[in-house]
Amino acid sequence: MLNQLKEKAKAILEGKEADGVLGLRKGLFDVIQPHVFTTPAELDTLVLEPKWLFAKMARSILRAKPAAYRLAVAVRGCDERAIVELIKRSQIDRGRILTIGYACGADQAKACLCSRPFPGKLDAGDAVEGVDPFADERVKAFLDGDGAQRMEKWTAQLRRCIKCYGCRNACPICICVPCKLEDDVWVERGVIPAEMVSFHHIRAFHLSDACVACGACQEACPVGIPLMTLQLSMRAALKRDYNYEAGLDADRKSPVLFDFIAEPRSGQHVPDWVDTAGKKP
Repeated sequence: MLNQLKEKAKAILEGKEADGVLGLRKGLFDVIQPHVFTTPAELDTLVLEPKWLFAKMARSILRAKPAAYRLAVAVRGCDERAIVELIKRSQIDRGRILTIGYACGADQAKACLCSRPFPGKLDAGDAVEGVDPFADERVKAFLDGDGAQRMEKWTAQLRRCIKCYGCRNACPICICVPCKLEDDVWVERGVIPAEMVSFHHIRAFHLSDACVACGACQEACPVGIPLMTLQLSMRAALKRDYNYEAGLDADRKSPVLFDFIAEPRSGQHVPDWVDTAGKKP
């Protein structure tokens, strides 16, 4: 698979389809880090592991380069989906970016609870079957029970948050500047543990139509809050009611932004996603 990806990347540079290829390079002392390859010869040092998300980095590179600059990016499925979401949000010009897609293996898919461990444009490797995250016992533990029971479990988890913003910083889709969740109106500064329930609930809903299930938020959390489980439930609701999955189609508009007051395909309204909706005034 690595050789396939290298050959594809070399062909892109040789054909002048892009000015650089963003990927991982093994350098001095075997240190692995992101690198923009500009010559075919450089690509001999290209590696695929460890898992690394390039979407937000690609956005920064393109913003720093002239308008004529084009960038190719070696991407996994989740990274490709993140790039699609950034294109939809006018953060990346689709005419300036190419993707070189490669599939994750079965072990990686299981570790990430990934239902789609391959990109839509697959250039290297073979697509493996995805994992049903809701069949995992760790996910079930947080989603089982009625609304009050789930709230109790999640409140206990979210109160461990130290407000480091690691989840926000690692997320490839969190690009709002300034970030409204830094305002004191949401979370008071200088108080640990802080009242973090509202912070994470707002963030989860804000990203519900953009989350690509990459798991970066959970991997970045220093206290191990299962943030992906929270996002997975939001993604599942959108798929169930609108047949919508983030990152699959750059031309598909978000149902949260455009169909929020319309009748979803299943006949349910958005507030009915939670079983306490009927009790609200």
